[in-house]
Amino acid sequence: MISVKDLKLAYGKRVLFEDVNLNFTKGNCYGVIGANGAGKSTF
Repeated sequence: MISVKDLKLAYGKRVLFEDVNLNFTKGNCYGVIGANGAGKSTF
């Protein structure tokens, strides 16, 4: 399992997301979707 706790991404004063908590469990498939520049690759 992969866990992410209290993740935050900001560019200067612009906060894209904060307080993100995720659990990825073994045996499932996941995808990250969003607009260009939303921070998918950075995540």
